Amino acid sequence: MAASPMYKRAKLSIPPSTKTIGTHSGTFQADEALGVWILRQLPEYRNSAVVRSRDPDTLVKCDIVIDVGGVYDHATLRYDHHQRGYDERFAKKAKPDGTEVERCTKLSASGLVYRHYGKELISTYYPNLSSELVELAYTKMYNEFMEAIDAIDTGVEPIPSDAK
Repeated sequence: MAASPMYKRAKLSIPPSTKTIGTHSGTFQADEALGVWILRQLPEYRNSAVVRSRDPDTLVKCDIVIDVGGVYDHATLRYDHHQRGYDERFAKKAKPDGTEVERCTKLSASGLVYRHYGKELISTYYPNLSSELVELAYTKMYNEFMEAIDAIDTGVEPIPSDAK
């Protein structure tokens, strides 16, 4: 029985991107996998090739690089969190009483990508949201999902080691 036209898969004509996303070779972790996914949802990086390498000569040719290279620099589209003195964190967290507290969680590669492209990601999927609702969704998504990925990758213990 043929599927109803209402349920047929939409065939989108999305031209291949000429952009390349670089990340490290070897075992992958959730942070760069999620970071690549976020980028590939955006029109600029949709269908981008992913180059997996640790070779600086290969990575320098990539348009954007995440989780490798030892550099965090939004101006050059480099989003790595593996360097001495790294201490990037998401915006302060609001408490119910209205005060704000610093977060203990450092941003992983996906957290860095989300910091710079999260609002665009939300607006891509929900183009009719007001800027206020995009901001609300952006913060809520970080609080409820992204921060856990950051914590796992950057070594924040979900349960103190001395808990019994």
